[in-house]
Parts: sequence; structure tokens; C-alpha cells
Amino acid sequence: MNQPRITLLASQDKLLREHFNSHADGHERAAVVLFKRLSITAGGLPTSDRFIAVAIHPFEESWVTGSSPSHIAFETRHLREFFRRCEEESLVFGFVHNHPTGFPDFSDTDDANELTLLEAVSNRNGRGVSLVALLWTQDAWKARVRTGLAPRETVSARHVLVTDRPMRVYLANGVRRKDDAHARQAAAFGMPFVHTLQSLRIAVIGVGGTGSPTATLLARSGLGELVLMDPDDLEQSNLNRVRGAARPDVGKNKAAILERHISSLGLGTNVAALSFHADTPEGVDALASSDVIFGCTDDQIGREVLNTTAYAYAQPYIDVGLGGQLTQDANGRPYLRYHHGRVSTILPEAGECLFCQGVLTEQWIRRDYALRENPKMDDVQARERYLEGGAEQAPGVGPFTSAIADFGVATLFDLLAPFRKYPDELRWDAFSLDFVKMALQSSRARNDANCPYCGSRQFLVMQEMQRLNRPSLGIRDVAL
Repeated sequence: MNQPRITLLASQDKLLREHFNSHADGHERAAVVLFKRLSITAGGLPTSDRFIAVAIHPFEESWVTGSSPSHIAFETRHLREFFRRCEEESLVFGFVHNHPTGFPDFSDTDDANELTLLEAVSNRNGRGVSLVALLWTQDAWKARVRTGLAPRETVSARHVLVTDRPMRVYLANGVRRKDDAHARQAAAFGMPFVHTLQSLRIAVIGVGGTGSPTATLLARSGLGELVLMDPDDLEQSNLNRVRGAARPDVGKNKAAILERHISSLGLGTNVAALSFHADTPEGVDALASSDVIFGCTDDQIGREVLNTTAYAYAQPYIDVGLGGQLTQDANGRPYLRYHHGRVSTILPEAGECLFCQGVLTEQWIRRDYALRENPKMDDVQARERYLEGGAEQAPGVGPFTSAIADFGVATLFDLLAPFRKYPDELRWDAFSLDFVKMALQSSRARNDANCPYCGSRQFLVMQEMQRLNRPSLGIRDVAL
């Protein structure tokens, strides 16, 4: 089995830890966790399933036949309803408990409990099932997976990621990649920070002026796995700002060019270059396989998909963009009336979605669909979303695109190892850099409780019939 990755929402992590601390005599506590399993191959990256927690149910007192600070015993007959749900909803059964005494790893008693549970699930749902075991001990998560086909074999999870702010990543024990290239970064944030980056898979959608420096910075930071997605070929006009590209590359796919460049750095990052849109079945699958998403695209259709996957697949999502207005002076010479770079951060349970931030509108999405159908649509109408002063004047200036990429990657660093001190007038989830006035600013939060994304959270780890429940994206094969 591949080395899997586990994702918990911040609210789920909080609920479980509060449950563990609730026994008056400090006994072990347990809970059922149901997982969505995403078994997806993304390009040539190593296979690594994602298990996303979708439901938590603490053990009821009537289920427990005995407990102490070092063990918990229970009857499996109380869990049959969860076994049924796993079969009917294509979910994976998970067993989670704690070690109040601080025993640092899974114990022989844990082995016995897991084997009993796996046998019970297998008897009902077949030998093709899996079981995820989660352990909270010494203020850290540990996780492993068993299968019904080889129940006595365990595979440690690569990490357990909690989508909180700050984002918490609990790493499995093992040999870490050491490289002096990251020594200065480790001096600032510590070597565990570098190890955390090595365990992550990050997707960068759009690898042009902002996406290519973003991806390059991530690779230079020690990232383990990188998904690059862009359907576009390099044009002559891109050469002033696209990293890793040279004139002979004109006409080649941008993602493939950048994959070659990053691989040539020799820093150990595994890279997959994908030449399709984010709103395709292949694009959504590649997104779903990732731990974190960077949106660096001006394609509003793709950006809407990223906004949805952040909730559906429990992913921290950082979106960067540029906008501004060109005009002319009295002598007809162009100048920047204003120009800004934007960084938006969305966590599955925190931060406003791109619609509420004003980054996305249904009108702009419809315009992009119309553009795909008719690329010769009037340029002023088609591109006013990007630059109000006119289509052909859309600025693509290297220092600006690189600067906002720097801010985007630094935002990820701040999520992992907080260092920023935001003034009261600046939002952590949405701020922009005015390149003309040299100022940081934020718009006022909308706080729309009825927003289906960040208000009522209708898309949060939603059950899928098709990918994102959109018939156009088709049905994904499900592994149990």
C-alpha cells in the first residue's frame, strides 16, 4: 500500500481532543471517524491516497465494556450502523482513540482492537475494505492504515493535516531528506518546518507570470510534491515574466516547460506537469489529490472550481491575482493609474470564499464560458474583469507578478509557522498590495451567513455522486 495522507477539519480535531479530555478519571476515550478516500494518480507522482474525515461520532458510554488510562474495550455490535454507512456511501471506517498515559505509539492492545474492528467491517462489507486508525498521544496525531486483504500489515500515514489556522501537520517518524540548500530557511523557521514542506503535495493552477515564480519558490523551499496545471502554450509576450522559459520554448506547454526547469534544480521536488483545465475530470482529480492549492489563473471558470474544491476536499487554498487600470497622460503616453496584487486565503472553515471577497462573480464566469465558445468575442467586454482600462493594455510586468507570488508563498509559510502581525485594518484572508501607492489594504468582510460556500458551508466535505456532484465531470472510481 502507498503511504497515505490524513486530513481533519479544525472542528473535527477540536471535537476529538475535547472528547479525549472529558473522562473524569482520565481513561482512554474512542470515537468513530468516517473517511472519504481519494485514490488518485496525479501525473508521475508517487501514489498516495488521501483520507478526508467527513463525520465524527464519539463512543457512547453504553458501547464501552471497560476502560482505564491504558485501555478501552467495547462491543462492535453498536458500530453496525457505521459499517452500513461505509458500504452505502463508499466511505472508509476509522477508529480513533487516545493514550492518556502518554505511551508514544500504537500498543499491542491497539493492534487487537483494530484487528477486531477490521474483521467486523470485512465480514459485512467484504475483504476489499480498509481501516484507518488514529491515535492522539503526547499532543500529536499518529495514523496508520490496514486492509482487509492483509489485516496484520500496517502502513503509517505520511502525515495528519489539520486545516486550522495555523495549519498543523503531524509527520510520521522516518528518515527526512537533508539538504544544506534549506539551512537558512531552517534557521528562520526550524528544520521541522522544512520536513513539513517535504511531506506536502501542492497544486499550482496556472503557471504563467504569477504561477511560475510561485511554483519555483515552493520547490526551492523544499516542497515534496508539486502539481503544475496549465493548458496554455508559451507565447512571445510571456518571456518577460515566466520562470524557466526561453525563446526556443515558445509554442510549448507552460507546465511542461516549468516541470523541466524545476527538475533541473536538483532540489528533490517530484513534479507532475498537466496540460488541461481545472474544470475537467482530470483537473479535478489532480486537485483532489493535493493537500494545498495555489490559484494563479485568470480563468474564472477554473477559479470557481478551485473555490469549490477547497471545501469539498478540505484544502487550504491561496489565490493570487493582479489587476489595475492603464490610462494616458496629456501627451498620449501610457501610465499606471493604479495597479495592485491580491492574496486571498481560504480555509475550509475560515476565511471568506472568493465570491464573498469579490474576486469571483457569476457574470465573469459566464463571460469566460462565452469566450471559450467564441475566442474572438469583443476584447473590451471579454477582459474588463482583468483590466478596466482595456484588453490589450493588460499589464504583465515581471516585478509585479513576482512580488505577488512572493506574498502568496509567504502566506503559506505564515499558515504553517505564524510570523505575521496583522494590523486591525488588514484581513488575514484577503489583502492587496497597491504597487502605485505602496500600501497594503483590505476590503470590508461581507459576513454573508447565507453564502453556500463560506456561510452555510453546503460544499464542506460533501458526499459526491459525481465529481463535485457535476454530471459534466463524471463519476470517479472509488477505492474502499
